[in-house]
Amino acid sequence: MATTFLPEYRKASHPEQTHFCPGCGHGNILKWVDEAIADVASETIWVSPVGCGGLTDSYLSISHVLAAHGRASAVATAIKRANPDALVIASQGDGDLASIGLLEALHAANRGENITVLFINNANFGMTGGQMAPTTLCGQTTVTCPHGRCEAEHGAPIRVCELLDRLDGPAFIARVAIGTERQILEARRVVKRAIDNQRQGRGYSFVEILSPCPSNWHCSPVEARDRVAQEMIRTFPTGIVRDISREDWVRARQRPSAYDPERVRAPFEALCKPVEVCHGAHCELPLPMSLCCAGFGGQGVMTFGHRVAELALSLGYEATWIPSYGPEMRGGAANCFVRMDARRIASPVVDRPSVLVAMNQPAWDKFVPSVAEHGVALYDSDSVEPLHPVSDSVRRLGIPATSLAMSQNAPRSANMVLLGAFLALAFDVETAHLLALNAEQRRACEAGFSYLTHLPGGPAAYRPRR
Repeated sequence: MATTFLPEYRKASHPEQTHFCPGCGHGNILKWVDEAIADVASETIWVSPVGCGGLTDSYLSISHVLAAHGRASAVATAIKRANPDALVIASQGDGDLASIGLLEALHAANRGENITVLFINNANFGMTGGQMAPTTLCGQTTVTCPHGRCEAEHGAPIRVCELLDRLDGPAFIARVAIGTERQILEARRVVKRAIDNQRQGRGYSFVEILSPCPSNWHCSPVEARDRVAQEMIRTFPTGIVRDISREDWVRARQRPSAYDPERVRAPFEALCKPVEVCHGAHCELPLPMSLCCAGFGGQGVMTFGHRVAELALSLGYEATWIPSYGPEMRGGAANCFVRMDARRIASPVVDRPSVLVAMNQPAWDKFVPSVAEHGVALYDSDSVEPLHPVSDSVRRLGIPATSLAMSQNAPRSANMVLLGAFLALAFDVETAHLLALNAEQRRACEAGFSYLTHLPGGPAAYRPRR
């Protein structure tokens, strides 16, 4: 039988192991999708969200796009419009679609986009620890409503299928459950139907799947499935809500025009024209300057990069800031990239940063080989052992950021200590006052600035050069 499953899961130690908790419904859903797309796997593009569903690329050998939190429906729309012949499937959890992504989901449905959306409803924010979601049942306890969801205080659970049924755009709306054997067989049939609808050009297809979450429900897998079959369906009744065709909408939708380089040549040249820099502090680093800041999610990596980009803009420079993190944002790998120049910046991509700021060992090991010649690698010496080979032209600069933050009674501001050191490195005057920092952050930033300025040779001894 044809299959799209990878012979070995890329992020697990052996083929039988997955990231999903025992009893989780995601495994069932992947199996049903695999059966429906096995003959068109090369034409399929899966769009997944931040959360448990964001791990799909480890299992299915198909094109895969990880969307920002809540934006899977919008990303799927863009992909489908750019590739009308592709089979585009968006998978979203209840927190992802019904909370932060509800706006995008509603508009994609209202436009009747010819995509298939699988909405996994397990009545809580699964990946982040089981917080209350828009679909949490009345009376259900979670870590953020320990006494149970109260309708008068929190509102009633949102029934997304019924909400979408008020719109003109959707062609197919259904709700199924992973509970009893009969419900599972029906869910398998409906998921295949929703995917086939797209292949036939019938329009927007939406399937809500009531799925067990034993880990956050604090019960066994069998008890979780019984709960789906007996409790969840009372709030979320299963069945086909709508089954029509929107083929006329799909056929009438314009295809994108072919790419014409001449149409973008003039705007691109305009971006490259130099602009005047206002008076004030001057950047001591060679421009254009590119920065990579990396560490764990929760260490303030994104804040560091954002503050640098804001400062560059306030001084009259051009700047770009790009964050990068996986579905495991809190505690997972996180990094961001900043570009700064006196001229307009044509591309924000940073392949060879002139400055690396590493807040932990994995960040150092991953990014230090990419630092440009004559660049500088700035790191928290309390967390990083600079053992990875570094080019002789790259200057290493260790700052005891964690210790300095603790000494300033600012234990969560090691990133601000490194920011202060970077300001001393990059500018000839103290510029922290231009940033919107609170008292704790300011103390940590000033400690980092002072530490670097008192090193032998001062900041000038460590600045990257061309």
